[in-house]
Amino acid sequence: MVVTYSILGDLVADLVGDAAKVIVVIPNGQDQHEFEPSAKVVEQINNADFIVSNGLDLEEHLTGVLAEAATRGVGVFTAAEHVTLRRANAKLTDAKNGNDPHLWLDPITLAEMIPDLSVELGKVLGVDLSESAAQLSLRLDTIDAKIKEIMSTVPRCALVTGHDSLGYFAARYGCQIVGAVIPSLSSSAETSAGELANLKTAATQANARAVFTEIGTPRAVVDQIAKEVGVKSVELRTHMLPPGGHYADVMIQLATSIADALK
Repeated sequence: MVVTYSILGDLVADLVGDAAKVIVVIPNGQDQHEFEPSAKVVEQINNADFIVSNGLDLEEHLTGVLAEAATRGVGVFTAAEHVTLRRANAKLTDAKNGNDPHLWLDPITLAEMIPDLSVELGKVLGVDLSESAAQLSLRLDTIDAKIKEIMSTVPRCALVTGHDSLGYFAARYGCQIVGAVIPSLSSSAETSAGELANLKTAATQANARAVFTEIGTPRAVVDQIAKEVGVKSVELRTHMLPPGGHYADVMIQLATSIADALK
């Protein structure tokens, strides 16, 4: 069974347990937006018995490979087709159908796909995953409750980010998205001097207390903006698992890093 990236792979592995071996094709720590498949990865996808992907062009350079695998009869579960999607900022021009692909950054949104995913995987594996799905959903509820507890300590959550990736998190936990260094849903996009100037103005007017950066965002640019605005720059691990960690660790560390920076 193939899963495109590590965070989604962790959830699938949690769901299937010992019933299947899960192969993650985008190495943990690599940017999903920029990863380009090798011949080995293409072969793994084409030979998979089932594939779980995010969709909405998160895995930009896997789109064609996944479509080709589907035409060959490989089952493909696209997470974005089984959750309530967040509309992207209307000013962004790169959002497929206007929807944000970073759906894992809200555990409750992610939980919406678990019933359908468990049914599909159960069919492929010939096992009943209903109990495993119920337990996983409960764990996602627990993660959500813990994040709410952490974010309740923040008097005002104004987020300046590396690219437009924290929309689901912001909507769920009452944060304001001030702007992004790369005003795009993809970190592979570019920014301009005018957009950076507008971001600095917006950050100042919003009394932002930090500029957050994620994988794929030029750190030097983030540090310079933070310096000019007079705030700190803080790196977030939004797109990868910590060493030896799991999805819960991603989300708790994310909330903790944001809360600590904004207090």
